[in-house]
Amino acid sequence: MRCSLDIVLDNHAEDKVYTTYDSITGNVNITASQDSPFDDIRITLEGSTKTYVENFAPHSSKNKTLAYHNFLRLNMPIRESSYPVPRIAEAGRTYKFPFNFAIPEKLLPRACSHHCSTEYVHEAHLQLPPSLGDREVSVYDDLAPDMSKITYMIHVKVIKNKDRDGSNVVLVAGMKKLRVFPAVSEAPPMTIGDGYDEYVLSKAKMLRKGVFSGKLGRITASVAQPSAIMLPLATVDSLVPIPATTMATINLRFDPQTEVCKPPRLGGLRTKIRASTFYSVRPACVFPTVKGAIVDFTSGVYEFNATVSSRCVEAVVWEKQISPAGAPRRYSDSSDTSTDDSDNTTTTDHRNINTYYTATILVPINLPSCKRFVPTFHSCIVSRAYTLDMSLTIHTPGTVVPASSVSLHVPVQIAAMGNLPGFVELTPAEAAAELAQANEFFRPRIIERPDEEFIGRSTLNFDLPPSYDFCSTPRAVEPSRS
Repeated sequence: MRCSLDIVLDNHAEDKVYTTYDSITGNVNITASQDSPFDDIRITLEGSTKTYVENFAPHSSKNKTLAYHNFLRLNMPIRESSYPVPRIAEAGRTYKFPFNFAIPEKLLPRACSHHCSTEYVHEAHLQLPPSLGDREVSVYDDLAPDMSKITYMIHVKVIKNKDRDGSNVVLVAGMKKLRVFPAVSEAPPMTIGDGYDEYVLSKAKMLRKGVFSGKLGRITASVAQPSAIMLPLATVDSLVPIPATTMATINLRFDPQTEVCKPPRLGGLRTKIRASTFYSVRPACVFPTVKGAIVDFTSGVYEFNATVSSRCVEAVVWEKQISPAGAPRRYSDSSDTSTDDSDNTTTTDHRNINTYYTATILVPINLPSCKRFVPTFHSCIVSRAYTLDMSLTIHTPGTVVPASSVSLHVPVQIAAMGNLPGFVELTPAEAAAELAQANEFFRPRIIERPDEEFIGRSTLNFDLPPSYDFCSTPRAVEPSRS
């Protein structure tokens, strides 16, 4: 069959972004160059993920291992009146087949049929992932490697059934790729357990007055997971994207070695955001980690660092605090705290020093506009996670002592707003119809005993199930004869 197949989308542009609940409408125009019989036309909205991992084993004959996951396939039913009778495409005539799809909120359970360690992981795999790594739908860099790609498309096939074995033959096929950016709500803060070595939420460090001088005190920096960075939906008309921002808070505490020791002078604060793309050729049963991706030969991780800000925080003011009398002095009581102390000083000091200093640094987080960040997501074989890397420079009073630094690494989530907060609102007529159905469902019923004339006179119009009369009656058997 020689014909031209053209997929035309309504109100579409080259860089248009579709999000949750968006309607994708258009027509498939088919023009045959000669009379061609066919049997069926299939129009589908499909989403697929492709990954590969390089093989470094010397005994392997393949240089890479590929994986493919088709997680979404929506079929568009076509009315019989839209087909020609008989089903023969006449030469030179253009046939139009309309279609209408809606971007779903979630995937069907069969999209993730493998084993997951928890139900939370399974629910995360059923969320719609964004388009990733496809340069045909967006020229902007979304920080994805070549080893992972998530693609959405309108796929059209013209089918002809074979008379001999009844199999289907694709006469002609065509597709049109789309850029999908689903709405993602903010998730609860991440629980950091074993295996997440890349995260450091608190760190303590001992400071010295000089190279050969005594100790100045211990400084502890801690940060809580900030709220999610909410991405507005990018549109074609917005030449300058709306900045996505959040706020992180660094809490500092300085415990002096003696009462005369003063808190150190703060220097610069450098903040970066690290985008980690995890890919695998096997379905993941847990959320991926950097450590797990490195040791596993069937998976990998690609990381990209983008500078968020670099500023001076010397003007931050220390506030003097007084501990309650008799309370033990503790430098750190958090399980997330790492210690950088070459003197192996214990974290608990019972000396009678009840003075310490605190300070707070507010860190605004603005995503760089030169890159395109996608929301945080976890699918079966591809995931994207983000980390804030913050490095604080600390200056001690000694002139010959080099500046110290404390680094924190905290997970941060990127969410997306989308176009609509939910389904489209019902019209007044539709709302009244649903209310009437609900009232009818909850209408009280009266249950009473039936009349005497209807008792014991029912007639069954089908055969009764077979009985068990043919089974012999069991008889007791003496133990000695069993």
